[in-house]
Amino acid sequence: MEPKNRKLSAQMQALQARATAQSPPVVPETATAAAPDAADIPPVFAPEDVFDSITAGEFARARQPLPPAALKAKPGTQDFDLTGDPKTLFDQVAHRFGLETVYDGDFPVGGPQFRFRISGVDYREALHDLEAMTSAFVVPVSSSLIIVAKDTPQKRNDLEQTMLVSVTIPEGLSTQELTEITQAVKQAMNVEKISWDTTAGTVVIRDRVSRALPAQALLEQLFSWRPEVMIELEFLEVSDSDIINYGFNVTNQFSAIALGQIMNNVVNFPSGATALLSFGGGKTLIGLGVAEVDAMFNQTTSTARNLYRAQVRSVDGQPATFHVGEKYPVITQQYAGAVPTGQQGNVYAPPPSFTFENLGLEVKVTPRVHGVDGVTMAIETTFELLAGTSVNNIPVIGRRQVNTQVRLLDGEWAVVAGLMTGSTAKTKSGFWGLDQIPLIGNLFRMNTRDKERSNVLIAIRPHLLSLPPDQVVTKALRVGSETRPLNPL
Repeated sequence: MEPKNRKLSAQMQALQARATAQSPPVVPETATAAAPDAADIPPVFAPEDVFDSITAGEFARARQPLPPAALKAKPGTQDFDLTGDPKTLFDQVAHRFGLETVYDGDFPVGGPQFRFRISGVDYREALHDLEAMTSAFVVPVSSSLIIVAKDTPQKRNDLEQTMLVSVTIPEGLSTQELTEITQAVKQAMNVEKISWDTTAGTVVIRDRVSRALPAQALLEQLFSWRPEVMIELEFLEVSDSDIINYGFNVTNQFSAIALGQIMNNVVNFPSGATALLSFGGGKTLIGLGVAEVDAMFNQTTSTARNLYRAQVRSVDGQPATFHVGEKYPVITQQYAGAVPTGQQGNVYAPPPSFTFENLGLEVKVTPRVHGVDGVTMAIETTFELLAGTSVNNIPVIGRRQVNTQVRLLDGEWAVVAGLMTGSTAKTKSGFWGLDQIPLIGNLFRMNTRDKERSNVLIAIRPHLLSLPPDQVVTKALRVGSETRPLNPL
C-alpha cells in the first residue's frame, strides 16, 4: 500500500531475510540415500518457527468463523505527557503497551500538534481518549496490531468489521414480549438487521462490531430469565349432613268394628288391632281401635372429606391452570329440522358439533413476584356441574366462581373459601288439631330437621425458585454517541 515508506520496506526486508534463513534446504533425490538419519541432526530452529506446507486440517481451521480480533496489550496502567501530531501520539502510546500501528492511506500526515497528558490509564482508556482528541478511530487487526483511520462514516463502513451474533430466547417469553424487546434494542442501538425465529428460539443480529456487541449485551440483559414460582395447591371438600327425628308418633286413623251378632254374622278383628274401645250393647255393640303412641328420637350424622394435593409451576406473569374433574361434551350445533310432508327419500342431517366443558373444580393462578420474598397471586376459582335440566337436548351447566387476589410471603399459606352450599329443612307431622295446642301439642307431633352443608376450601402456598429481574445485577454499557460509536478493543 505504501511502497515508498522506508520504515515498512525495512521491516519487509528483515522478514524476508528471516524467512530465508528459517526455510529448510532442498535436498536432491540422489543425496537422500547418503544423508544421515534426521534424528541425528540437531534442530537449529523451533518447530513452530519452521515454515511447512499447509495441510488440509489447517485449511479447515482457517475456514472456521472467528470472533473479532481482541487486543492483548501489556497489562497495567501508564502515565503520559506527550506532545506531537496524531501519528506520533498513536505510535508512542501503542509502543508503551506493546502494540504496533498501521495507518489508513487517507490518514493525514503531520497536522496540528496535540498535548496528551493523562495518568493511571490502561490501553483501552488511552486509545479511546486519543480517538476523541484526534477525531480518529482504531480497529484491531490482530492481538497486537491496530489500524488507525480518520473517523468518518465512510471509513467506518470500509474498515470496521461486520459480525453476526445469535442470542437464545428464554422459555416462557411470549411473542408479543419478544417483539417489544427486539424493537427496543433496534431503536436504542440503531441496529441495521435484526430478526428472530421463535421455532428455533434464537434472535440474530448482523451489523458492525461497534453496534452488534452492545446490542447483544443489551438483549441478554433484557432476556434475563423470568422468576419461576412453584405453586402448591391443596383442595379440601367437606360435606356435613345432620338429620334429627324426635317427638311422638300418634296414630291418626281409627278402625271401627261391629261387635254385635246380626243375622249370626262372624266378627272379624282387623290385623294390627290390639285394643278396642266398645260402645253400645247387644246387637249394636261397636268397637273403636285405641290410638297408639310411639316416642322417637333418632339422629343421623355423616361427614365426608376429600383432599387433593397438587403442584403447578409457572413464571412471573404467566397463568397456571389446575383442573380436577372431567370433560363433558356439550352440543353447540345440530340439525333439528323435520322432514317436509310428501317428500320422499332420506334427508341429509349434518353431524353435530360439540365442545368439551370442564366439569368439577378449576383453579387459575397468575403470580406476580415482588422482590425476593413477596408474591401477589390473582386466583380464579370455578366450580361447574350439571344442573340436571336441559334445553333442546343441551344440558344446563351450573357454575360457581370466586375471583380474588392475595399477596403472600414465600412459603406462606392462603385459604380461599367461598365455594360452599347449605340447606336446612324442617318437617312437622302430628295429630290434626291436637298438635297445634301450645305445650301439649308436642305430645302429638313428630319433628324432623335435615341440615346439609358442603364446603370447598382451597389452600395455596407459593415457593420462589429463582430471583426476579430487579435482583440481578446489570452491567453498564459504554456505546459512545450515535455518530461516533465506541469500537471495542
